[in-house]
Amino acid sequence: MAVNPEFTVLLDVYGDILTEKERDMLDYYYNDDLSLREISDNENVARRERRASGDENAREHDTITRQGVRDTIKRAEAKLLAMEEKLGLVRKNREMAEIVAEIRKNAEKVAVRAYQIRAPKEIITTASDIDTLAEKLEEYLK
Repeated sequence: MAVNPEFTVLLDVYGDILTEKERDMLDYYYNDDLSLREISDNENVARRERRASGDENAREHDTITRQGVRDTIKRAEAKLLAMEEKLGLVRKNREMAEIVAEIRKNAEKVAVRAYQIRAPKEIITTASDIDTLAEKLEEYLK
């Protein structure tokens, strides 16, 4: 399965809509860089431990295969993509970040040009204020 780093961002933004199992498997796969086999092995060990500890919800033959992990990851990815398609929060955040970067670049151009032509100090100060506000916006977007 080809790993798409975009899903780490989607998981951060929309992860709460997933089941705990889906969220954990995506986290293992994308953030911990575990293979499907490693995830399957880890899940099966955890399930055996729950059974051994007397967990009432643990079933005798409760295991997950590599294919089961893959299916869970694919299902979770589809949910994340559907949410991004409907809400577009990640896309909007990126677009706003690009706009803020452009504002900062233009504020700097204005300040430099105003300084070069010896414009009133108020113009230079205002350009600096605009840059400071845009910098604060950048922080919110991170």
